[in-house]
Amino acid sequence: MFRLWNQLTKPRVTVLVLATVLPGMYLGTTGYPRFSAILITLFGTYLMSSASFILNQYIERERDAIMYRTKQRPIPAGEISPTNALLLGIFVAIVAFVILTYFVNLLTAVCALSALLLYVFLYTIWLKPRTEQNIVIGGISGCIGPLIGYAAMANALPIQAWIMFLMIFLWTPAHFWALAIFLKDDYEFAGIPMMPVVSGIQKTVNQIFLYAIAYSVSVIGFYFVDDRMGYLFLLSAIVLTILILTFAFRLKQSMDKGLAKRFFFFSILHLFLVSIVIVIDSKI
Repeated sequence: MFRLWNQLTKPRVTVLVLATVLPGMYLGTTGYPRFSAILITLFGTYLMSSASFILNQYIERERDAIMYRTKQRPIPAGEISPTNALLLGIFVAIVAFVILTYFVNLLTAVCALSALLLYVFLYTIWLKPRTEQNIVIGGISGCIGPLIGYAAMANALPIQAWIMFLMIFLWTPAHFWALAIFLKDDYEFAGIPMMPVVSGIQKTVNQIFLYAIAYSVSVIGFYFVDDRMGYLFLLSAIVLTILILTFAFRLKQSMDKGLAKRFFFFSILHLFLVSIVIVIDSKI
């Protein structure tokens, strides 16, 4: 049962979502957030994120069945029926919303539910099968972590929360297009119009590099919009920016699928480190 739950809910992806909630929580309060508040907010967010992935797999069950990377997922593999997966996803989403509303506040619950609705309806159902820009617009759902964190502590969404939202928005295309390069043949076989399939790898790596620049500007720019950020954040942001731009430039020059896969994983580490440095520097 535990293995089935993990396969349905993508816990490794959820960990990154939770990592983006924490900076919002630490910046959303003048002191330190209560440990109990952190736990309940992260737990509710974890459940809502899990529900979104369950519903995603329900919707994409037919495409998953023909893609090499996804054909062993629980629904196409017959480990859970589509109906039961749908009911489970809806149930978990309701539980998450109730927990966040009752134990945190309504704004936090609405932010988390918005992420689910955007991911399931805007990205999975509407954009993903229709346009190579699917992840640019649909990626909005993955940017809401800082809003959840801020809402949990301040019951408000100030400019700093939206700058962190923008930061993740600009991070998302480069991250997912790198994966799409590595899995180009799989996406093409399934008829999913990811950018490497529709426009080729050359255009994709150029776009990755441009988004890496924009993302880097937003990371360094955060130093100037939040006066709690000190030299620890600024120095870390500069070093991390140099690293990701160097990586993106190498990918642009080589167009190598193996390098694209490494960039995909490095971008995860990059966003995680940026989030952690924001948390640390906000309280020292």
